[in-house]
Amino acid sequence: GAGALSGLGPRRGSVGTELALGRALLKGTSTQPAEGEKRLLGLSRHWPTSPEAAEAARLLSERPGPAALALLAQLPPALRQTAPVQARQAFEGERAWREVLARWPVDPASWDLSWELARQRLLKREWAQAAAILKVLSPDRLPTPLAVRQLFWLGFAEQRLGQEEQARYHWRQLLQRSPWGYYGWRAVVRLGEERPPLRLKADPQAAPLAPSVWQPLGSGQPRLDRLWRLDQPLEAWEEWRHQRGSRTPMAPAPLIVEGRLRQGVGDDWMGLAQLEQAQLRWIGARCPVALPLERSLHPVRHGATFAGAAAAAGLDPTLLLAVAKQESRFTAGVASPAGAIGLLQVMPATAAELAGAPVSEDQLRQPELNAELGARYLALLLRQWQGNPFLTIASYNAGPGAVQGWRNPTLELEPELWVEAIPYPETRLYAKKVLGNLWSYQQLSVRGC
Repeated sequence: GAGALSGLGPRRGSVGTELALGRALLKGTSTQPAEGEKRLLGLSRHWPTSPEAAEAARLLSERPGPAALALLAQLPPALRQTAPVQARQAFEGERAWREVLARWPVDPASWDLSWELARQRLLKREWAQAAAILKVLSPDRLPTPLAVRQLFWLGFAEQRLGQEEQARYHWRQLLQRSPWGYYGWRAVVRLGEERPPLRLKADPQAAPLAPSVWQPLGSGQPRLDRLWRLDQPLEAWEEWRHQRGSRTPMAPAPLIVEGRLRQGVGDDWMGLAQLEQAQLRWIGARCPVALPLERSLHPVRHGATFAGAAAAAGLDPTLLLAVAKQESRFTAGVASPAGAIGLLQVMPATAAELAGAPVSEDQLRQPELNAELGARYLALLLRQWQGNPFLTIASYNAGPGAVQGWRNPTLELEPELWVEAIPYPETRLYAKKVLGNLWSYQQLSVRGC
């Protein structure tokens, strides 16, 4: 952002340049976010009917704090009438939220508005108000991850209102759509059907970690599918690239094909990202149609490495898979801005403490050592928190010191609500993602739909 800005100076670039620059500056420090807002406002005024202007309005609508309303008021009139802007105004109480949801029921801005309003009411234990919000949008018109979230919390609120039969009905509806992930796990717990229970520690009765099951590509293109079937993923990838050129897939079906092809050539970093995008754009997908995608989203990578490290630390190997999927998407060379490195994103200082000696960054990029040290740290946290999965996983992300300050009676009786009250948005999402990964890995090995 800063480099591009210094090269461009006060001059206005192309609409695409202005959008990219504004987006980058919003993530910067010091005065850069303010400069990014200025650039995006300028873009919206100079090219008000362009797709880039609509995206600029969306980015501005996501700015933190009530001050964002002043930015939105400076947009051209047509852009002030778009779903993201109207949704933000509704969230801040400047317009009726029901009108926004009714006008844009299939816009992601409405989906986010519905959830944020419901979450506010849930945390305040305003069960009737939360249920009323959650009933407005039909789950049939939502992507599966959002539909199951809605159904879980609707059931949760109904149970608190004494509507046990309705609560169980909605949790059953959830499981028919997707028995996997965080909300699949919490639904079976609430229904009293968690069999077998979620495993974090090693269990001698559990089946050993098995490699990923081969699945047909299902692209609908005979030559492409044949190359995949003949175990020629690189040739299949080149065929796909030749067909599509530089076009970026947007719809769920091509996203799934491209994501799986990337996985086939060893690019889990981009492949898993595209599969997750597909899942969030696939409206109305239900089990068993979504089962192949769910399996592709939970590949077994570095299986022998994770199995050995888990056994040495007394952990279930799927716990290491679940953490690695979220931390690095199984990419051994990745490093975070904070300095965490490798498959399980181990900090050098933590690694040195666990190893009893300094550990170099190059060493942390080695899957075997990274898995060993990450497993040791997870085992330490698991012992510290006496096997509690929520505290253990939250601590791996935020640190045990922060998590200690979040402990309260809600954790025991309503752990789902405890997670939603975590003050760090990153940790809140992280806990749900990792625990959902863990449940999916364990369930996909023993059950289908």
